[in-house]
Amino acid sequence: MRFMAVFIQLDTCYALGFEDSDDATDFLFWGYEEYDLIPCGMYDMLTGEITEYEHRGRSVGFFDPDLIRKTATEYVRAALRLKGRSSRQTDSPPGRVI
Repeated sequence: MRFMAVFIQLDTCYALGFEDSDDATDFLFWGYEEYDLIPCGMYDMLTGEITEYEHRGRSVGFFDPDLIRKTATEYVRAALRLKGRSSRQTDSPPGRVI
């Protein structure tokens, strides 16, 4: 999971991992179009780059780089913990109430 798509649903921030940035962008596009998700942006776990999501050329979501970074890294830590690859505990479970 290199690219983390970060979005808000029902006032809670979530992240979902993808291997390809196009897949993450498609998820945010269809999540906004079909499921009323509020896209925040994308976080590249390899480079640390944060990208704002723009829907058809305009900003429609909630862009907060710190929230995107923290949510994405917490989700990756939680996934690694579940796989037994990391023993480091996080401050809170994934999903941040806004």
